[in-house]
Amino acid sequence: MTSPDIPADKLAEVAGLATALADRILEQHAAGATIPPKQFHMLVNATRMLQDHGVAWPTAVERVLTEVARRAEAISDGDDRVS
Repeated sequence: MTSPDIPADKLAEVAGLATALADRILEQHAAGATIPPKQFHMLVNATRMLQDHGVAWPTAVERVLTEVARRAEAISDGDDRVS
């Protein structure tokens, strides 16, 4: 389900905010801190909005989501050594 048309400048703002949030998550991860689920959910919601409107994911967003997918796959494969 997509929302009504959103102006390009607003989508660019969402992309910028998603990048800032992804960068923060990457910093927290590098520092060994736990990522608050609310932050990740906000990132996923922003990513969905961008995807629904045909906007490419910013690089930092793609890095976070790729890493999460990699870890989820390792857990489902029974690899307890996810780091």
